[in-house]
Amino acid sequence: MANLTLPQSFTWGEFASIGMADAQPVERYFSSGADRGSIIGNPLAEFLWGAGGLVHAWPANPGENQYTSVQNSNVPTLLIGGTLDFETPAQNATKELLPHLPNGHQVILSGLGHVDDFDAYEPSASTQLLTTFYATGQVDTSRYTPNVVSFATSPTQAAIAKDILGFMMGLAALAALSLLWVGLRVRKHGAAGRKTSVATRTIVLLVLGLGGWFGAALVVLTLWPALSLSSELLGILAPSVPIALGLYLAWTHRDWDRATKSLGLLAATAGALLGGWFGFTATSGLSALVTTTIGAAAGGNLALIAVSLFRERSARGHGNDPAATYAVAPAPVSPAAHAAHHGDAHHGSAEGP
Repeated sequence: MANLTLPQSFTWGEFASIGMADAQPVERYFSSGADRGSIIGNPLAEFLWGAGGLVHAWPANPGENQYTSVQNSNVPTLLIGGTLDFETPAQNATKELLPHLPNGHQVILSGLGHVDDFDAYEPSASTQLLTTFYATGQVDTSRYTPNVVSFATSPTQAAIAKDILGFMMGLAALAALSLLWVGLRVRKHGAAGRKTSVATRTIVLLVLGLGGWFGAALVVLTLWPALSLSSELLGILAPSVPIALGLYLAWTHRDWDRATKSLGLLAATAGALLGGWFGFTATSGLSALVTTTIGAAAGGNLALIAVSLFRERSARGHGNDPAATYAVAPAPVSPAAHAAHHGDAHHGSAEGP
């Protein structure tokens, strides 16, 4: 775009003929090395002056040297500048122009920059300044108020990227630690416990869903950068799988038999995936991540509730205590107890009635 627009942005012949009044300073600037000591350089000067070549392409007329110095003038003149005008600093006018204007006045407005600032900032004050000077020759800046400018820089793209990366890694780690914590409680106490179970099946699921997706996204960006993060496979599996595992750990008991545990794990996984699919297809963009998490949480919870109701109904149908809904694996019997049990049985049969 620069090659198309910039060459047509100036009437170069007119600019060269007028700008040649500064030919000598420009030539000295480029011959001395131009941007020595500068980090970012001066691309605008390079562009305007053709890296110094314009001075030789349109040389100044030696007979016009009289115009390279400021001429004295008794005309009442008002010089207006701003403290933040870095293109034509007000100090230059103070030192180089004002001494040649016996009836000249200078106004330096606080916090203003180049021409656009004078036109845009407090236009009524600018109007009063100009009209009063033209009418009376007096300088009236009474309507101006100082313009406070903050030079605090906004966060860079690199800093924002680091913050986002840290947030994603932190939430992914928190999701993994949450699953580990619930799993250790089940292993140590037999079950997650009432409060832990309720928290895991509600609030913690949001951490598991978002953390699971963030973790999967980081892996994909590292190993398979060509894979789209908005793909259906990643968008559904990444949140739904950790949610299903969290729901299962909050629901299960260490002493239940293997069939009960397997059924619960299967139901939680299927319900979370189905609910996650509904949530993923309901919206698009980043909002789909939230709806997928909510859908997976709802689907997995409903599936485990259905398993619990089914087991309770089966227990009632077989005449078992509904409170003891789930089959418990038989406790291991020690060899001594086993021998004692059989010894008592033989002793009883020998005594007879």
